[in-house]
Amino acid sequence: MAGRQKEAVVIILDIGHSVSQDTETIKSGFLENARQCVSMILKRKILANSKDEIALILLGSDETENSLNYKNIKVTHSLALPSWEMVQFVNDLKGTTVNADWLDAIVVAMNVLKEGADGKKFTERKLVLLSNLNTTVSKDQIDIITNAMKCEELCLIVIGPDINLNIREEAMDEDDDNDDETKYWTNGNDAEKSKSKQQCVGESVLSHILREAGGVICSFADAVPQLMYFQKKNVRPSPWNVVMDIGPDIKVAVSGYRKISPATLPSWKHESAVDKGASIDSETSYIRQDENQTVVEREDVIEGFRFGTTLVPFSDIDKTMMSYQSGERCLSVLGFTKLKNVPRHLFVGKGVLYIVARKGDSSAEIALSSLIQALKEEGLVAIARRVYNRNSNPVLGVMFPRISSEYECLVLIDLPYSEDMREFVFPPIVSNTNKPTKEQLDSIDALIDNMDLQNVKNEYGEISEAFKSKSMLNPYHQHVYHSLAHKALNEDAQLPPPSDYVMNLLKSPYETKPSYKLALEEVKKHFQLIEVKQKTSRKSAAAVFKKDDKYEAEEGPSSVDLKDVTMASLIEAKVIEVGTVKPVQDFKALLERGEDFNKVCSQMQKVILNLVIHSFGVDNFSKAETALQTLRIDCVTKDPSVYNDWVVQFRDSLFERGRKAFWDILVEARLGLISSEESAKSSVSVDEATKFLEYEEPKQEEVVPEDDFMDADELLNEM
Repeated sequence: MAGRQKEAVVIILDIGHSVSQDTETIKSGFLENARQCVSMILKRKILANSKDEIALILLGSDETENSLNYKNIKVTHSLALPSWEMVQFVNDLKGTTVNADWLDAIVVAMNVLKEGADGKKFTERKLVLLSNLNTTVSKDQIDIITNAMKCEELCLIVIGPDINLNIREEAMDEDDDNDDETKYWTNGNDAEKSKSKQQCVGESVLSHILREAGGVICSFADAVPQLMYFQKKNVRPSPWNVVMDIGPDIKVAVSGYRKISPATLPSWKHESAVDKGASIDSETSYIRQDENQTVVEREDVIEGFRFGTTLVPFSDIDKTMMSYQSGERCLSVLGFTKLKNVPRHLFVGKGVLYIVARKGDSSAEIALSSLIQALKEEGLVAIARRVYNRNSNPVLGVMFPRISSEYECLVLIDLPYSEDMREFVFPPIVSNTNKPTKEQLDSIDALIDNMDLQNVKNEYGEISEAFKSKSMLNPYHQHVYHSLAHKALNEDAQLPPPSDYVMNLLKSPYETKPSYKLALEEVKKHFQLIEVKQKTSRKSAAAVFKKDDKYEAEEGPSSVDLKDVTMASLIEAKVIEVGTVKPVQDFKALLERGEDFNKVCSQMQKVILNLVIHSFGVDNFSKAETALQTLRIDCVTKDPSVYNDWVVQFRDSLFERGRKAFWDILVEARLGLISSEESAKSSVSVDEATKFLEYEEPKQEEVVPEDDFMDADELLNEM
């Protein structure tokens, strides 16, 4: 098993005269940028709970403090875990009036690494240099230093100088006289910059080291934006080892690795606000809800489920007996289905598992690879039952084949059960009365084209896809980390607002694009927004009690009977159609108002069907039964054919939609056809009405629909 990744990092920070004088002429000087970079490196390590150890060396210090006695170089912090005190030390650093040889500082850093790493295991060792190289450098031992860095496998990272790595090495051999001579170098798209001869020689030496020993160099413009974002804690992936079975005979040893899992923030801890740093323990007490607030002992407390006003108690023994015994951990393939049968909106769960063959098991590798290749070729996915640990709840999942140039695996994603799904009925977006025009469609097409995220130019001028999850950071998490770092260094200070770096994480790259603004104006032009004022039929108190002034004198006192006026009548809205909330009351109100009987019955029939079909379990069955009784009673006296013609279709819909339970309720309540015995207007005989209630669903062979499209109800029934 591979050990945990652990790095040793020595940071060399130049605070000498050559960097500190930049602040006189530049708003954001070299030293300020360098301090910011070092501070962010330390904060990122602390907040990620990293085990990396960091040492700090000051270049150009007024004091000399190192084991090699190189002048004006001070080792302030030996290799150790970073701390907030170290961050505060860096933030408080001031520039000096002396300079020192940065190459000597690299030698000191190599010695600090050698002494500090003695007896410790580091997977990587790094030297980080922050200097503008504008100091005299000794080139005598450059080859010895370069060879030592290669032997020790040290990685050199240089932050700050804007260097063209194609500088001619002949500059190293030029005469060192005439230090005031100025040369001009350009780096890519950067503007031309003037540099002293010391800088040019230093850049030549550094370029030679980087070419021979390897390393990385970047300017502040590149480094600062990257270091502004905090990293998540690196967690070594641990495998979920299980035997995947396909039927009783095929078993494959596999391991699951959590590829995607929601990131979490550090949990809050409690401490005393009076005695700083003192840990505290929390206690839970149970108090009876009476006048004396009687304390109840823990052993006298029992948990339970509340249903309405009844509390059903459950002891620990009851909960143990109620637990689902799912058996040992397993990954069982239940079968295979077409990829199109598992739409993306069914993906649930808290993460994604990559299923690979068990490490070192060649037979498992061959078997799993064969399965993955077959699924890919046939366009199939596997439906599986997963039990993560012994007796944990079984989870239904789907496994997709994934084949890349580097590996093959099955991608396992959880699927919902029927209890997890919700039924929604939405009206159609487009109808015959509101079809979009060609101009409207063209304007939307133009807007989509101008907001294409596949080819976006970043700050470096490179074309790439924007908002890829792999490179997107959570702005809320970033703001929390910035706030924690600020509070750790400034305990009594007010927290700052989110930084511009954080706010720009989810900023559209097209907000300032002229073509985007033009397309947006076209959309506004073709899609006019008109405010629709809601018409209300509620009666106000003034409308009930007050009469017009011209009639007030003639009619004398109001004839309104105040006994008939209630608060409900003042605020009650006018019933327009039969609704699902109060169908019986709506039905009666419309009939009393004199609305067309057939029209009102049709509305009632639709409501009853919706209540039954879209009921969660049998929740709405009682309301639907009452509405059905009301409809039948009115149809007996007025027009039995309205009920008889519809109830036959209603019966067929119940069986087609799997709602036989409501048909049983209908039969028991004798809500079938209205016979001639009940109403003289009916043409249905008593025998026909009896046979109607004795109807049984015909048994048919299950037919797989050829149509790929399935609505929500059909999909739920198929599952």
